[in-house]
Amino acid sequence: MMRSLLSVALLSMSVVVYGANLANPAIPVPNARMAIGASYHLGGYTITNNEVPCILNRLHARASYAPFSLINFGVDAGASQVHVAGDTTATDTFATFAGKYAFSFGGHVKLATPFFFNDLLSFMLMGQGTSFSSKNDLGAAYEGLDINGAFGIQFHIKGFGYITAGPQLYLIDGEGKHGDGTSRSGGAIAFKNVNNLRGWLAIDFFPKMKTFSENKTYVSFEVTLSPDVAFFDRAPVQEIAFSLGFGTVTKRLYGEANDVEWEP
Repeated sequence: MMRSLLSVALLSMSVVVYGANLANPAIPVPNARMAIGASYHLGGYTITNNEVPCILNRLHARASYAPFSLINFGVDAGASQVHVAGDTTATDTFATFAGKYAFSFGGHVKLATPFFFNDLLSFMLMGQGTSFSSKNDLGAAYEGLDINGAFGIQFHIKGFGYITAGPQLYLIDGEGKHGDGTSRSGGAIAFKNVNNLRGWLAIDFFPKMKTFSENKTYVSFEVTLSPDVAFFDRAPVQEIAFSLGFGTVTKRLYGEANDVEWEP
């Protein structure tokens, strides 16, 4: 039974991911500004004690606000999709679960120290919680919450942007439900991810662009992986996730501007 839920979907190249997209951007923006962006996240995870591969796709928009230079918080909203690999037990065989995109919503917070060593290094903490839900044509569904936290050292590369690296804690707390179109209607089974600790790397690139706006455009790339990372084993990606985001950091929205404008 539980395996049926565990088998959330891999083998399809259109995999899904619940988690991450912490980097959008990873750097906390200066006070009295907002960062507004969008991201795509693709990740492979292993769920339940049977270690069934699961792939998640997530498309999200994000808005972050900085009341102070060292604190950012905001909301994330978009759509997520879940796929779970098929599974075979001593008594049953469960087909691959291929869900559809559905609404997901969450929030995030970033805390950071001031940059030191000639404005080259900083330490940061980031946390994010997001709901997810995905249902197939038979009414079966995987839904729940994923919680994501990371601690990192940020390196400032003047004229380029920022690189952040450190450990990440990633938790999935979900529930699989059978649909009325299956042989077992009703009922639900809880599932969690097997590997919670991952390595995390984020790159925030701020290209130099001549525009009429004082906003700062960014492109963010992120990768996380556990020691059990694999490719094209039972799924195209396992225990590794990628995110790509882009957006803009606004000019100072209120208060007195600094004599020297913020330059990434």
